[in-house]
Amino acid sequence: MNRIPLFLCLFSLAASAQGPAASSPVQEEPPSRPAEDPCLAGEQDEADSEVLGALRLSINGENRALAEVKLEGLQRLPEPLVRGLARVPAKGSLTPEHAALILQRLVRTGLFTKVTPTVRLAEGSTPVLVVTLEEQPYVASVELTGLQADAQRDVQEELFQVPYPSSEDGDDGDDGDTDDDEGTEAHVRIGTEGVRVHISSRKCPAPNPPRELLAFFDEGRFHPGFVWKGLPGALERALEEIEDEGYLLASLDATLTPEEQLRLRVDEGKVEAVEVRGVEEDVAARVREVMGIKPGDVLLRSDLRRAEGRLKQEMPFLTLWEVETLPRPATRFEEVREEGGGRSYRPVEEETRRKKKRKHWEDEVELSWDALGEQWKRGSGEEEAITTVGRRVVVHARPRGSSFDVELLPMHTQVTGFAPGLSGSLKLWDVRNRAHVTLDAALTIPLRWGGQRIPGDPEHTAFQRRLNWLVGAKVQVPRVRLAEVGVQLYDFTDTNDRWRMGAIDSYIYSALLNRPDAEYFRRKGLTGFATWRFAQQWLVGAEYRRDTYDSLVSFSPPFSLFRRDSAPFPNPLVDEGRMTSVVGRLEYASDAARTERVGSLFRNPELSLLRNDWEWPERMAVRSLLTVEVGSPELGGGAEYRFWKVVSDNVLYVSTGHEDGLRLRVRAAGGADLPLQKQEALGGWSGLRGYAFKEFRGDASLLASAEYRWGFFGAFVDVGSVHRPELGWMDPKLGLGAQFYFGDSVHLSVAWRTDERASFTPEARLLFVRPF
Repeated sequence: MNRIPLFLCLFSLAASAQGPAASSPVQEEPPSRPAEDPCLAGEQDEADSEVLGALRLSINGENRALAEVKLEGLQRLPEPLVRGLARVPAKGSLTPEHAALILQRLVRTGLFTKVTPTVRLAEGSTPVLVVTLEEQPYVASVELTGLQADAQRDVQEELFQVPYPSSEDGDDGDDGDTDDDEGTEAHVRIGTEGVRVHISSRKCPAPNPPRELLAFFDEGRFHPGFVWKGLPGALERALEEIEDEGYLLASLDATLTPEEQLRLRVDEGKVEAVEVRGVEEDVAARVREVMGIKPGDVLLRSDLRRAEGRLKQEMPFLTLWEVETLPRPATRFEEVREEGGGRSYRPVEEETRRKKKRKHWEDEVELSWDALGEQWKRGSGEEEAITTVGRRVVVHARPRGSSFDVELLPMHTQVTGFAPGLSGSLKLWDVRNRAHVTLDAALTIPLRWGGQRIPGDPEHTAFQRRLNWLVGAKVQVPRVRLAEVGVQLYDFTDTNDRWRMGAIDSYIYSALLNRPDAEYFRRKGLTGFATWRFAQQWLVGAEYRRDTYDSLVSFSPPFSLFRRDSAPFPNPLVDEGRMTSVVGRLEYASDAARTERVGSLFRNPELSLLRNDWEWPERMAVRSLLTVEVGSPELGGGAEYRFWKVVSDNVLYVSTGHEDGLRLRVRAAGGADLPLQKQEALGGWSGLRGYAFKEFRGDASLLASAEYRWGFFGAFVDVGSVHRPELGWMDPKLGLGAQFYFGDSVHLSVAWRTDERASFTPEARLLFVRPF
């Protein structure tokens, strides 16, 4: 902001005067000088310069004192009050510098639209400073139309401001919206969110008028009075507040009637057109449909955010292209005085860009690397993919083409040792949303660390150290709601225990403690699959699996960081040979997003294809999985593999507050003539906690769990039973425990068994992934 020294604008007492007064200089007493005042060294604010008229004096070729100050033009304001605020002496001469300070104080009261100083000279007399004052508009009532009630209250509060108590009057405060000239104080606070700095200026406080004189809203009620610092500034604040409320296309105009009623009319702003740049018209039409923003709609900032989210979800084959946008031009309000005493205020856009709202001294400015990096990245403007030009919404998009993702597979098991690897996915997008192709691949390499081997069987040792690999291809056809159809070829180490414990937790505890809590086998073959997404929450699928199974044996010695001397974690044998089966699945997730990713790299009948993270929902949700697998020699497998198995896993989430809620789970699984690798078992984490891993085995199981979480703490109870051939269902087993949360998924879990083998010492695990 440009600033002009006040006394240079006001006084130039250096030129000679014309006329009779020049030959007889006026004799006067030496003028009194005010005490040293910090305000004299200050610079005048540009806005104050517009209020204060310029004054230049020429008195007989020398600096002259002023006899007194007279105030003219006051109508409603009492003169004693004005003199008191500006500290205008009733009598006595004063220097030009003192007069400049008085004028500055008059301006900074915020009570006057115009302060016009002139000097009246009488022959043979001391000049008199006459100040003509034009009072700010007085508002008796306010009528605001065009906004909803909540936004209207916020605009009312922002429209009329009153100053904070001035420290010049003995209070430790600030003058609110006024920029002080010199002097700063910095208050620094260091907390968990970074460094925050308060900066204030209090050296030259403004002479604030009494609150009773000013117009303001108090708890929705209007108090009549003068508009502090004028209506144009008040209307600018109101317009900024309307924009902050999210009305991106809003405009405002106002009228002050002769009856002193302020009428504000807000046009919320309606969209004239939606323009999509970067794609062809048929794709652009679909973009407009997904956005849901139509010509004639009132546009809110939240509408743009939701539209952008829908585009990213429902049209992932497009890339939203962020372009740099400059801030909107600054808007000032021009006053037009009408016949009859009324005034109207119309917005006028200036070439300069709108600045951010000025912060009061108590507002916080955050200094952090993230904030500085974002400011450096965006520079003076911002980057947005959906912008507004006038009253048009412009979407910047382009075809995505392809995308490639790579993930690390830090595999560690008791049958492979450490086997690091990578998985990758290449997706080829069709901009017209006809068919999208995905190519998947994964590879892990078992390393020969720690001298691990299978005693007495070197050939099997070499067999288990073979590469683990998988390749696959699938196609998505949205028009027929086909979420995926494809095939996978593979030869890798697999498990059916991922419903108990997440892969990363199993690998970590295998490497650290020789406790992977998972059993493995070798699976080689192919899977063909098709999955339909008939509705947002529903998924139906079918698979054809043609696999050859081989048993794997735990290496000795176990390669783990701790417990190296313990026995290898047991890995039981499986029924070996070629098995063919078909799997049908039905899934439901009430909180599934419309384009939730469907499919999995490592497919398993025990796990969902619709959701893999199982994050805690924001409100009540139901998630259910039902799979039926039937194995038959007629499908091309061995004669010994004739079986069927059903898995039903259902979870209910009831949110009762922020990070508080109830989690209920019922899982039932079982079948007939099941191979060893398909049989059921309970015990261990997420599968009857508190008991040993797979302590109870059979051909069917029933598990029920209930958990409640209070912020970082939770408690749970598990009840389960297993059906054993020829023995029937065993007595139900009960497990109890508690959990301590360190985020959405990371938690420390402790559990106790309650049968005759119960002990005071619990089982405990720190887990990073929740299987349900």
